[in-house]
Amino acid sequence: MKQCKMCGSPLGKEPTTEELESHWKKHHSWHWESNNEKTPEEALLKKQS
Repeated sequence: MKQCKMCGSPLGKEPTTEELESHWKKHHSWHWESNNEKTPEEALLKKQS
């Protein structure tokens, strides 16, 4: 299960870019502005250890 590294919300096993983008824009729109050069994957997904 992948999690959002910013809020810890579960994002599913293999979230699509669209799902990640909509989560990001919906929950972290302030952060979207400052990170719009990153992919949603880079910005949102916790590294799996």
